Amino acid sequence: MKIYSSGEKKHLCTTKCVCVETIKGATGATGATGTTGEKGDTGATGATGATGEKGDTGATGATGAAGEKGDTGATGATGEKGDTGVTGATGATGDKGDTGATGSTGATGAPALNSFASFYAFQQLLSQGTQIPVIEDVSDTEGNIEQTSSSVITLQPGYYLVSYKVSGIFQNANYMQITPSYNGSPQLQYGIYFATTTNGSSATGSSTFIIDAPSETQFFLSYSGSANARDGEVNLTFLKLNR
Repeated sequence: MKIYSSGEKKHLCTTKCVCVETIKGATGATGATGTTGEKGDTGATGATGATGEKGDTGATGATGAAGEKGDTGATGATGEKGDTGVTGATGATGDKGDTGATGSTGATGAPALNSFASFYAFQQLLSQGTQIPVIEDVSDTEGNIEQTSSSVITLQPGYYLVSYKVSGIFQNANYMQITPSYNGSPQLQYGIYFATTTNGSSATGSSTFIIDAPSETQFFLSYSGSANARDGEVNLTFLKLNR
């Protein structure tokens, strides 16, 4: 004999099958949950689908009305002074400006001090072909006129007014020739010539002129008469001129 189940019914079959209805028993308690099985391997990535068609561009929306201008905000506080930047390159020189007006003339300065000196000889023997010795009378405190030997006066560069007088006595009739020298040569144009015709006569003469001394020069008087003269007298004065 075989028994078949069909739903909630069991069939006991023999040669002839007769269905016998059985009563369902109560449901048994739920069994415990089994352990989670291991995660399976990730499947292969599927093929990328085709790109869809580009949609139509939407209509442009209407421009909104312009908003009103807001009030100006209050001025913010002054920020801290930044560091001084690097000095820029020097710009090109500008064009020369016009010459300004001439200023007023300043006050005239004090006049320069005068330089002057004088020399003399008294009862001097005037010997032929010699320079006449002189003695300083008034010295120059400015250093422009200086006696550098018994007969030589050294003058610094400049202009000088020179005045001299020479006299002597001849025992016999003779002539006197006095020649000044400066700037390295005798100056005959400023010399003195005087001739006597009787014994014991005096010969005398004077001359005044201006010296242009471009550099330091030596001045002296030379006697070149026809004979020696006694009791010679000399007066020699220098005045440096200011221009």
